[in-house]
Order: sequence, then structure tokens, then C-alpha cells
Amino acid sequence: MQHHGIKHLRTGNYSAQANASEQVNQSVLAAIRNHVNEDQTTWDEKLPEIQAALCRAVHASTGVSPYFAMFGQNMFTHGTDYALARKLGALEDALIAPLARSEKQQIYRARIQETLHRAYERAERTYNLKTRSIKYLPGQEVYKRNFVLSDFRRNVNSKFCRKYVKCRIVRAVGNSLYELKTLQGGPLGIFHAKDLKQ
Repeated sequence: MQHHGIKHLRTGNYSAQANASEQVNQSVLAAIRNHVNEDQTTWDEKLPEIQAALCRAVHASTGVSPYFAMFGQNMFTHGTDYALARKLGALEDALIAPLARSEKQQIYRARIQETLHRAYERAERTYNLKTRSIKYLPGQEVYKRNFVLSDFRRNVNSKFCRKYVKCRIVRAVGNSLYELKTLQGGPLGIFHAKDLKQ
């Protein structure tokens, strides 16, 4: 990944909102729920339709569909649409038609980056109204939200478990993620600050 200039970042445990693929998974699950009736054995037959719908959907943050971001043109769902688009001259953006494909992609990427930046600024203003600025120090004892699932075989009911357990900060990982360990020193993983309290 380093060869391609990609910086790998991990999200905190139980913090799916920071992971873009989890947001896509939610969209896929919502679409499956809309297509599935009482018989839940044929849901996989709808996946190509769901994939096409997600690829065509214009995202509010980018202003374009994922298909357009990837290929520089809108997605057609039927082969005859190409012939009609060619007749109408609608396959190319008239302003950048004479440019090479790589140059067109650069223009589209610049537009998308600009739109993403504006969306980021809007979201940041909204998010910052609700956030609390708090920093934890290494060695500090905090309470971590206890993520327990009920387990009939072990006689565990999550409703009766403690909501928070005491643990210790090992180190900060980024702006709002912290590596934690138990009070006995056992590793717990990386958690978001929203799941911690003093």
C-alpha cells in the first residue's frame, strides 16, 4: 500500500461510523430488506440489481455516482442506451470532449475533491457543535463502554452486565482513538473516545 501512496488507518472497535465500507454495507442491507419478503432464500438473486442501483446513485458528498467517479461517464443499465447516447452526443462532456482520457479523469477528480472538501466543511461544522473536547493521557484510568452480547449457553444476559468497565489508557492513536488495557495489563484494543468516560 505504501508503494501506491496509501496510508492505512484503523478504526476503533465498535466505531463503524468511521469506516466507509460499513456505510455501504448498511445501504446494501437496507436494499436487501426492501427486496426480501417472507421467503428469505432468494435475497442473493437481487444483488446485481442492488449493486447497479448503488453504482448509479449520486452521492451527496461527491456530487456524482461511484460509477461516474470511476469511469467518467454515467452508467447505462441496458446495451441499447449506448446507441441512443451516441446519437444524441451525450457520452462526452462537451467542455472536455477533445481531451485525452487521463486528462478528463484528472478534471473529474479535481471536481470531486472540491465537492468532497465542501461536504467535509459542512459536516465538520455540524459535528463540532455536538462534540466535547477531551484528551486522555497514557496511564490514566477511564471507564470503557462494555460491549457484551447475551449468550444463553453461558447464562449471560447483556442487560444485567455493567455498562462500563474500568481500564487504563496505553496511548492515543490519532485524534479520538485510544489503545486500552485492563487494570491487570491485558490488551483490550483500540476504542473511540465516545465510548470512554472519566
